[in-house]
Amino acid sequence: MFYLIITTVIWSLSFSLIGNTLSPDINSWSLAFSRSVIACILFLPWINFKIPISYILKITFIGVLQIGVMYMLYLSAFRHTSVEKILLFTVTTPFYVTMISQILNKEIRLFAYLTILLSIMGGIVIRMTDFDDRDFIGLILIQLANVCFASGQVLYKRIKADSKISTNVYTDFSFFFIGASLITFIGLIISPSGYTYPKSINQWLLVFWLGGAASGVGYYFWNYGATKVKVETLATMNNLVIPLGLLIEVLLFSGSHDFKTFIIGTVIIISSIAASLRYGKI
Repeated sequence: MFYLIITTVIWSLSFSLIGNTLSPDINSWSLAFSRSVIACILFLPWINFKIPISYILKITFIGVLQIGVMYMLYLSAFRHTSVEKILLFTVTTPFYVTMISQILNKEIRLFAYLTILLSIMGGIVIRMTDFDDRDFIGLILIQLANVCFASGQVLYKRIKADSKISTNVYTDFSFFFIGASLITFIGLIISPSGYTYPKSINQWLLVFWLGGAASGVGYYFWNYGATKVKVETLATMNNLVIPLGLLIEVLLFSGSHDFKTFIIGTVIIISSIAASLRYGKI
């Protein structure tokens, strides 16, 4: 649980940094590639090719899906809608986590869906707003990114639970980010705008922070934490980023928000997490 909370705080800050500082100058696929490569370099010292190739391919595929493809979709959404709305659009991630997990496990647990619904309601209460055509494009991109992100969480949790192979978690993440780097490099090659460089020292520092802390440390903490909690707890924790992200946007980037709905929505989300922790085995 500790790992998930720390990651949520790191990622909450990332939304505003990307939307307000990097997105206007750096195209989304360049940022996706940069983040993936920096995180990959961080874990390369632990790479190990002595483990079975089938296991390596599974972990690499998760990296392609959960990080690489997700990044390209998620970062592209900042071109079409605001930080606040992107935070709102992530509200469906818990549903995808639960649905994919239960499909793979061939079981239906209604309590899990009730906690997810409660979490989603909290997110909607926090940020109810109007939409236009550009927002709709952002919504589609974020939903596709949510599916990729949720799939990676569930698959990694399942592989670690079922695998008889004992590996260092750092080794897993070396292959994880190799997969992400490869797919984002392919995306960068076919991108019509090519690679765009940060325009200032501050932007370079933010790119390295996003690659090292938000991507490298963040995904290590999140996926490792995912193996230690029930799937409904993991699902509802995804939505804690919404109130934290909005709070950072308001306090640090002069955003505006109705704090009454913020408090109500946050209480609902925390209640859903508490319920999943207390009654998740029902």
